[in-house]
Amino acid sequence: MARQPVSTGAFTLHLQDGDWRLAFDAFVHDRPGELAEICSFMAERNARITRFDFNRSEDPHMVEMEVALPSAEAAGPLARDASKVQRLFSDKLADKNQDVKGFTEPEGLLRLKVQLKDSPNAMGALAELCRSHHANIIHMVYREEENPNLLAISVAADSPEQAAALLRDMNERDLAYHVEWTGKQGGDMGRILGLNEVESFMVRLKTILPPDKHDAAEDLLNSTSDLRRILSEFRRQAGETGESLAASEVFTKALQLAAASATKTGSRFALTCTGPLRITQRLRLSRLACPTGANGYLITDGNSHLLIDSSYGLFYADAMQSLVSQGVDPSRIELMLLTHADADHAGWAAPLQRDYGVRIMRHPHTQAVFESENRAEGAHTRLCALNRAYTRLVNRFSDLQVPERMEDFPPHPQGGELGGFPVIGLVRFQDLELTVLESLGGHAPGNVFFLDARRGLLFSGDYLIDVASLADRDKETLSLPRYLMTSTNADSRVFSKEMDMLKALMRGLAKHRAEQAIPRVFPGHGAFYAVGEANW
Repeated sequence: MARQPVSTGAFTLHLQDGDWRLAFDAFVHDRPGELAEICSFMAERNARITRFDFNRSEDPHMVEMEVALPSAEAAGPLARDASKVQRLFSDKLADKNQDVKGFTEPEGLLRLKVQLKDSPNAMGALAELCRSHHANIIHMVYREEENPNLLAISVAADSPEQAAALLRDMNERDLAYHVEWTGKQGGDMGRILGLNEVESFMVRLKTILPPDKHDAAEDLLNSTSDLRRILSEFRRQAGETGESLAASEVFTKALQLAAASATKTGSRFALTCTGPLRITQRLRLSRLACPTGANGYLITDGNSHLLIDSSYGLFYADAMQSLVSQGVDPSRIELMLLTHADADHAGWAAPLQRDYGVRIMRHPHTQAVFESENRAEGAHTRLCALNRAYTRLVNRFSDLQVPERMEDFPPHPQGGELGGFPVIGLVRFQDLELTVLESLGGHAPGNVFFLDARRGLLFSGDYLIDVASLADRDKETLSLPRYLMTSTNADSRVFSKEMDMLKALMRGLAKHRAEQAIPRVFPGHGAFYAVGEANW
């Protein structure tokens, strides 16, 4: 006679195919040997595991289980014993707040299908074997009804040698298994069951970063739990939206950035110089573009130099060597101006100051962005925490350092506003006069624009970019800002408004300019262009 399932708290008891089945969620500590212990716990109590589902990426502390018992009466003692040793899943246990060990060695990853021997604790014996070889189980699934004695398991060893030793030991014990995937075979790391997106990202980084970047990867690994928490919290708040999709792409995009940047140094580095272009009677301008990152604008009279923005810090040494080979003496750079604190714009500031004593000028809020390592510092957006994780990733892999000394812009004698933007400073260099306009906050905290109103020259940072002039690589790198509000938009509505204001300002200067100079926009990415040719 069929019996209805009986549920008591965390347990559900029902009769199936002549066996009493007890289903429950089991708690495991995040430490080696835990899965072996819980399997042995069941075997010692004559409970045959019929379903075992552990997915570390979803929850490193929970196993969804079902066991077959010799009688209904056996369920009570098993439940009591499980409660005594804290095997009932609980959100209140302090262990859940501990950091989770991540994985960075791709060749130590294995995904296997194993034919278990017909013995009471075959599953526990295999789990113990993995522990003895320092192979951490990241995914283990067994469903007796679907595939009797067939276990799917993914493990991460500390090295490929340890993974190989595990397989040799399995052979010696006559375990029948099939290796479905190994890290040596490459492929999409995201397909490795049991790796969460942070761990998958870290594993992939190990395959493309040069050795001198591995320490930075390990440092980031130490905050894996924090990064996972940030992503989970963001998804709960954002739901199935464009921003939510962006959250899952953050680490992939940062990976692309690291791969494209870290592999373009040394003999693979190439500095693209566009110019020189005469912008005043005494000054010439050259656009400096590295393989990735933003434009730097070198303005010179042939003797002293002004630099507006730059690229990533990891390109600094190669870029300086390239400038020297082209007859430019970096020691003659007197002043550097920053439009904002992003690593791709500010990467050369600290080393230039360290090596040549270059003065650095920036908006006062830039200091807070540097110190917090959060490009959304002060922005009122739910993406603030996510941007902190993103900022730290980019800063580590691009070698961003913070200058020891930075100055405010000299005050403008008239102040007021221009084109709807507050006028907060005036920087003079030779016969160039740059009015400093403060952004309304649409892109990033402390963002400014530099404008020579008399000649119609605007240094716009990440505004008014000529997308058609970007290389495909640059378009891919910059695609994330479309989703992350504080990547190009601290406030998308304000950002759109500012774009229209800048366009109107430049059109007005082009129409009523006092000199015969051609009004131009010098954006942070892509080519500079004449306002009259703009595709606005």
